[in-house]
Amino acid sequence: MKITAASITPFCARLVRPLSTAQGRIESREGFVLTLESDSGARGMGEASPAYWLGGERIAETRRALESIVQSVERHRDSDELRRLIDENSSGGSPLTPAGSCALDTALIDLSARLRGVPMASVLGGESIGPVQVCALLAGLSPEELTKEARIAVGRRYTSFKLKVGARAIAADAKQVASLRMAIGNDFSIRLDANRAWTLDQAEVAMRAFQPYGIEFLEEPLRSPQPGDMRRLSDATGVALALDESISGAAALGAFVEHDVVDYLVLKAARLGGPTRCAEIARLAGTAGIKVVITDSIESAVGMSTAVHLASALSRRGTAVGAGGARFFPAVSFCGVEFPSVSQVLPDGPGLNVSAYTPRKGK
Repeated sequence: MKITAASITPFCARLVRPLSTAQGRIESREGFVLTLESDSGARGMGEASPAYWLGGERIAETRRALESIVQSVERHRDSDELRRLIDENSSGGSPLTPAGSCALDTALIDLSARLRGVPMASVLGGESIGPVQVCALLAGLSPEELTKEARIAVGRRYTSFKLKVGARAIAADAKQVASLRMAIGNDFSIRLDANRAWTLDQAEVAMRAFQPYGIEFLEEPLRSPQPGDMRRLSDATGVALALDESISGAAALGAFVEHDVVDYLVLKAARLGGPTRCAEIARLAGTAGIKVVITDSIESAVGMSTAVHLASALSRRGTAVGAGGARFFPAVSFCGVEFPSVSQVLPDGPGLNVSAYTPRKGK
């Protein structure tokens, strides 16, 4: 397949409300969409939106990586040559960043799926394409705000809820979790994400405080996660643990697999380098008995649709996908539906089934 053109579209969207995390407050989202065009006239899109508030890849680095892709298209124009850039990135021999690699990988898969007339999930190995449940990322700052927000989400038939913790005192976090559980009842799941907020002792205190509220899992509790420390937390509290930003690839996951300390693995295409690498790591996790949860990185419709298609292909049926951007952008439409008004979405095709990739500007 020949690639005849490549273009980069930057976007900056103000969130409808700020999101507070242990690593800072997010009020707007910057990123890029890469579009590839083939000699048939078909187009494929991929998003490059790094989670810069967590450190690591910066927006300027992402832009340079995408510019190198455009230059490569001008020189090579062959999809196999472009895919070699992704392979070289995995071994450290490419100018691509993880988010840049993600955009290129996604655009190539989207283009391939569109040409075949099938959903991206099918190309990624999804055997049966069905609706994917969406996890509601909540942002209420007080128990009262959180209760109101959660009840609205329940009314929209959400059954899985995620709350950021670690940005405030542990007692205040526990009060928020208690309020959320009271608002949604005992039949729905709660996920917590600490974004590496605590020392080992602090994490143990926090997990004991959360334990009575039936947590599905606590994500990234430790500032410097080590397999032995994760084992201590798991044994002491019985709360299921998840890793996200601590896992950059298969090698990093191996150490935790060896100690049998991870219950869930949260995979983000933008952080890992694209859907192909997500699929590889998901297979490794699956053989170790680790459940895979796919999430976006608070992205535009392109990134959210990628997450939904990945979840359909890689996660166990019934596992909710984290499409956080759906509740924080003013309005987005992908896979044929308008968010955030629905709690599940069908990863329809062809490709990503996204025609507009930028959210409307917030007020």
